Amino acid sequence: MSQAFEEWLAFFAAQLPRPVEQQQALDGSIYFTGGDPAEVIVRLTVSNVTVWEYAARWDGPHTLVPRPIRIGSLAWSRLPAPQAVAAVQALVEAARQSRRSKYSTCSYCERITPPEHMHDEETCMSCAEKHLGIVY
Repeated sequence: MSQAFEEWLAFFAAQLPRPVEQQQALDGSIYFTGGDPAEVIVRLTVSNVTVWEYAARWDGPHTLVPRPIRIGSLAWSRLPAPQAVAAVQALVEAARQSRRSKYSTCSYCERITPPEHMHDEETCMSCAEKHLGIVY
């Protein structure tokens, strides 16, 4: 691996929202998922970075499937390092802001909750079970 690639690995491990999960794909690319709940997904290859806003949907009552929304991609190997870092930081921040703008506050427990864990616009799934008798 190149030194630049190693620097990107360290950058994402340090700069994404905690906790940061890292997985290597079969093609050698590295995926990072940052945040709890997840906010951003980044794919790093030997020449590119792609950033997604985390999103998910329910495929059945117990199966949450990630369906990320692509924010942008950058050929980092073709840019000077400072410009590449600035561009990637902007993409990551855009993904995080977009994701967080979709959270809602539950009217029962007053917790800020991501959309995939809301029963409706005002009630999280946990409170829907507890207060509305909903069974998932």
